[in-house]
Amino acid sequence: MKHLSVIVVGAGIGGLQAALALAKDGHKVTILESAKAFEEVGAGIRIPPNSLKLSNSWGVDFSTVSKIPSMGNRFLDWKGNVLLSVSYADMKSRYGAPYYFIHRADLVQLLAKTAKANGRIELRMQCRVAEYDLDTPSVTLSDGEVLDADLIICADGIKSSVRDRINGRHLPPQDTGDVAYRILVPAKPLLDDPQMAHLVHNPWAMHWMGPEGHAVGYPLRGGEIYNIIIDVTHSSDLGEPLRDEGQVWKSARSNKELVERFQGWCPEVQKLCAMTGEYLKWKLADFDQLDHWISESGKVALLGDACHPMMPYMAQGAAQATEDAAAIAAALRSCASVPEALAAYERVRKPRTTYIARNTRVLQEWLHLYDGPGREESDRMVERDDERNPIFWGWSRRKDWLFGYDATDSSQQGDIPSLPPMPRDEHRVYLDRRAHTRKENKL
Repeated sequence: MKHLSVIVVGAGIGGLQAALALAKDGHKVTILESAKAFEEVGAGIRIPPNSLKLSNSWGVDFSTVSKIPSMGNRFLDWKGNVLLSVSYADMKSRYGAPYYFIHRADLVQLLAKTAKANGRIELRMQCRVAEYDLDTPSVTLSDGEVLDADLIICADGIKSSVRDRINGRHLPPQDTGDVAYRILVPAKPLLDDPQMAHLVHNPWAMHWMGPEGHAVGYPLRGGEIYNIIIDVTHSSDLGEPLRDEGQVWKSARSNKELVERFQGWCPEVQKLCAMTGEYLKWKLADFDQLDHWISESGKVALLGDACHPMMPYMAQGAAQATEDAAAIAAALRSCASVPEALAAYERVRKPRTTYIARNTRVLQEWLHLYDGPGREESDRMVERDDERNPIFWGWSRRKDWLFGYDATDSSQQGDIPSLPPMPRDEHRVYLDRRAHTRKENKL
């Protein structure tokens, strides 16, 4: 199939990547975005080789934006002891592309710029979809305009307006039990502090793990700013509870809640918390595997967070949306009709995204362990290069399966590695509390 008319709803990372993938194959794509303009909102994002090599093939030129190659993932306990360092020195030679740290706004702007320069893509801002016709298919905009297409891709996020219709039931996002803080701070104070300068000079993704929370940090924009992500359980969060509208920017008059919450942690984490000014805070949500990603007509498909939201603990959310885009384009190349292609897309993508989402939940438990037998067992296991390593990238087979995947080749699905074990019973009270939160709380 060539030269289809495609509507993509949502100009986030997944929607823009889908447009670029389809335009490369000669399809005409219209992107509909409800926002007036792209904003500087957001923080750091990691671009792994399994998605970077796809973007490169669609003409996205990363040489035009500031980014930092990652040295890898380093895991430490809350006292500052290094438990495991997973080097990314071989990313390009082993998987075909490097691994970058980049500001999310810079990535979105780069993708939008690439899309605008493509003659097969029309990007329409301030266009809100009011209604879907899943059979035609078509969309009706809030101003009454009706747009028809051969294919509609809904990349409108975790609160997708069409997901319930495709599945025939209400499917609200589920509260995972965790709250996330996204923080950007100037790098200069870190560089001026001998105890902290290594965080900028040596661009590891640092993961400090402790009771009911963890912190992640890495530099951005050539070392000008430092990105901090802090994730804690609702019950241990000392800040003002978030209402169900989800994420909000907060200009903190005081960083007391984070300083107090991480009192007693290693000096690096305490100092990072003390630097906090403005931050983004939101509830982390996901949901179990959907029944359907595709409408009954076979002409409307969900993509990215609309069908497989996942917590950020594996830094794969945007990457998996990018793989979705590649898989749809590949299916359209190899199948005789749109319904056949979308059925193939769902069949190929569901197992991989489900496995990755489940692994984020496994990491959620291991990253937040209390001191005790469970933590001691974890510390012993992180050096093992086998399926019992609780750190996903610590087992080379899982790492190869993740980063070496080619989403344009549906035959490469292969056997899915086994999940690492969940924590032992010493942690059960904490796990039971989180399970209750996951079951009862909805966004």
